[in-house]
Amino acid sequence: MYNELVRLVIANPLTHFYLGDGTLLTIDTRIKLLLFILINFMVFGLKDFILGSICFCFICILSCLMGQKKLVLKYIIFYVIIAAIQQLCPYLPQVIETILSIFTLFIRVMIPVVLFASTFIATTKVSELIAAMYSLKIPRSITITFAMVLRFFPTFSEEIHNIYDAMKLRGITVSWKNVFTRPLLLLEAMAVPIVMRSASIAEELSASAVTRGIDNPAQRTSFIRLKIHKRDIVVLFIFMVAFIALFYFKYQIYGRI
Repeated sequence: MYNELVRLVIANPLTHFYLGDGTLLTIDTRIKLLLFILINFMVFGLKDFILGSICFCFICILSCLMGQKKLVLKYIIFYVIIAAIQQLCPYLPQVIETILSIFTLFIRVMIPVVLFASTFIATTKVSELIAAMYSLKIPRSITITFAMVLRFFPTFSEEIHNIYDAMKLRGITVSWKNVFTRPLLLLEAMAVPIVMRSASIAEELSASAVTRGIDNPAQRTSFIRLKIHKRDIVVLFIFMVAFIALFYFKYQIYGRI
């Protein structure tokens, strides 16, 4: 009886919140992939400041519900700073205004995309992503590439920290003084280990993939059981409605999509 109760509690989608990680909403990986595509269309189609900010608010709410409150706070602060700089651009000299306006517009448009991408990576295991891509019948070459990239960068980031610690033990620190006084030594101490470790990591991942039968043409099986729930449909429906509504308002304001 006790084991059955524990199983039911863990299976509850709101359990993550009660366990203390702040997650109020769990979304099927396939729905997250569709949301990511939809958000890209929304963000790059809505360069207007007000409509783009409304879109950013939707993504912030979704990321908060998925348990990424601290991440959302950082991106909100960054978004406000970029928006403030963008509003100050008209008061600057014309050349600086043009360059800074293009730069801040690009950054402001990219912030919502990067926010949801970060949330996606933080809330999705590599095995879940692979299973989702296989279930969506995405070509195997693309699926394998995604899997390799997602497995490479966390390992590569850890190696960068190890290289930096090794440099400090040798008395070499990354500072502006060393950049100008000992650039070749700094380049050698960083570039050579990075290149060597990158090649080593790529070889290890390749060997691991071959060992797991990645080149086997047979249909792959997975321990991951993907299932779309009502909450997934609701979230997708809300974003579809928001997508249509925002582009409708854009058409009403500017007379074009």
